[in-house]
Amino acid sequence: MQRFEVNRQAFIEWRGQEQTKPVLVEGEVRLAIDFFAFTANNLTYAVAGDMLGYWNFFPVVPDDGYGVIPVWGFADVIESRCDEILVGERLYGYFQPSGELVIAPTNVSSSVLIDGTAHRQSLPVLYNQYQRIAKGQGGGLAGRLQALLGPLYMTGYAIADQLAVNQCYGAQQVVIVSASSKTSIGLAEALAESDQSSKVVGLTSPQNVAFVEGLGVYDQVVAYDAIDSLSNSSAVVIDMAGSGETAEKLREHFADELNYYISVGLTHWDKARGSSGAPQERHEMFFAPTYIIERTKALGPGEFNRRLQGFLERASAKAVTWLQLNEVDNVEALGALYTDICAGIMDPSEGIICKL
Repeated sequence: MQRFEVNRQAFIEWRGQEQTKPVLVEGEVRLAIDFFAFTANNLTYAVAGDMLGYWNFFPVVPDDGYGVIPVWGFADVIESRCDEILVGERLYGYFQPSGELVIAPTNVSSSVLIDGTAHRQSLPVLYNQYQRIAKGQGGGLAGRLQALLGPLYMTGYAIADQLAVNQCYGAQQVVIVSASSKTSIGLAEALAESDQSSKVVGLTSPQNVAFVEGLGVYDQVVAYDAIDSLSNSSAVVIDMAGSGETAEKLREHFADELNYYISVGLTHWDKARGSSGAPQERHEMFFAPTYIIERTKALGPGEFNRRLQGFLERASAKAVTWLQLNEVDNVEALGALYTDICAGIMDPSEGIICKL
């Protein structure tokens, strides 16, 4: 059984590493990973791996400089030494890009469980939580859309919620950098559903302008080389790209009219440098797990999740009009597509599903 691993200092270098099959101890279950999604967002996990601890979920032992990029997907219980979890159960959550994973279920309820594996306890609980899927669910197109879009659209919805709570920071326009990314599309979909009146502008590569315009969720689409054509009215920037060059151009263009700058992703990881240039009090790094926990407390038990799930169902249904699934079944095929993601040349309409 191979696991997809990347060089932590040179992300474009990858390998398929053979894995041993550990013997279960009391309280553990063995999962056969049915399929998982891979997107540019997973590359963000690598770029922020040291800063936010993403390398620590599935460590490489012994440490030889390589790491494991986490993925979202579905798995089935094929062996259990946990009385509360039966063989045949299906789970959705955070996995390693491999064929199997061993977890130690704790805090088991009828709908969720937490992986109690010791090395994961200091990591954000949102990533350690697994949904227990009803029999017959979590497969087919619906399951693939959940694996591909669920985590990304969740982040997009959370950002839109923050913008709504803060009345778009008084800005007349919301400028979304890397507008072709799936997280950005989710954000734009959520803003379209909200009652905010700010203009929604998508910034993207010249070759992706037509695709982004065709989505119909942005009021205006502008290529990176045409930033000067943007209105000079007050703006809040949502930066999914992390390109220092683009951030500098936006800061210079908007100057004092840059009301707020939210950094989210690093899809342009190879161009990342410096900060947004915005004053500290008007710039933040958005981390969805933290925001969701705080917002859940503010709204009361279950309310944020209820709103989120409704949005995910509506927005995912729309995605079938533009999303093209590309399914691969081995580490080598995933590696070839991963190289395209690193190079920034993957078709934005493509969604990768890996079924090892």
